[in-house]
Amino acid sequence: MKLFIVKLLSRILLPPGLFLVLIGGILLFLWEHRNRYRSRNYKMNYVYSGLIVLFLVIYILSSYVGEFILVSPLENSFPPRTYTEVKRKINDKSIIVVLGGGVVRGTPLGSEIGKTTLKRLYAGWQLQQKTGLDIVVSGGIVPGADATSGADIMENVLLDWGVNQEKIITESQSKNTWQNAVNTTELLEKLEYEEIILVTSAVHMNRAIYSFQENGNLSLIAVPTDYILDKELSLLDFLPNRISLRNSLSALHEWVGLVWYYLK
Repeated sequence: MKLFIVKLLSRILLPPGLFLVLIGGILLFLWEHRNRYRSRNYKMNYVYSGLIVLFLVIYILSSYVGEFILVSPLENSFPPRTYTEVKRKINDKSIIVVLGGGVVRGTPLGSEIGKTTLKRLYAGWQLQQKTGLDIVVSGGIVPGADATSGADIMENVLLDWGVNQEKIITESQSKNTWQNAVNTTELLEKLEYEEIILVTSAVHMNRAIYSFQENGNLSLIAVPTDYILDKELSLLDFLPNRISLRNSLSALHEWVGLVWYYLK
């Protein structure tokens, strides 16, 4: 019970819950002093409406409600695949492609692999170990950062994990998912590969698949990983929290990206 109370208070007193408390306090204050602003009622209606909308948007995005609405359709679009299932589908013209998901730069040890990239790369590495296929790591240099590409960092990790240098292909020019698809497809078509085993986060897979479909004729097998929607719920999940906010914003980024790709 004590632990529950501590977690409950942390959800309320730390952002994003703190923002809701502040907005709620402002709304309550304005309501209690509504007679003072009676001569400006029409203006105050806009203020009330704006604050209520802001409250709801922050709550939805930072709770499991919004997380489920935004993340679930993306993560359920492609079924998870076992390594045995993938192994049955591949041939000698198949190759694994892992899309980078960001690196951490400026650490005392230099640029390091980010958490999202690590999860994607680990899934790709497991596939490579099970199948023996070559593996492509795709990720470029972020503008304004150092000269080490995401692909080079991922390659170094694969080498540390025991993958033969000859089995690794790097694509280090891409700065976004669309460029990942354009550059990787062009490279693999020149090398006469016919099928891509595409590894990326489940929430990112829709945009990745669409990008590859629009930029080449290679067959695609989606292998989603890095699932972020937690299906084991508690009452605290319906309170605002940073994890739900982060996941909601990640999914919102994917939805906006998909709409942009469809329109352009």
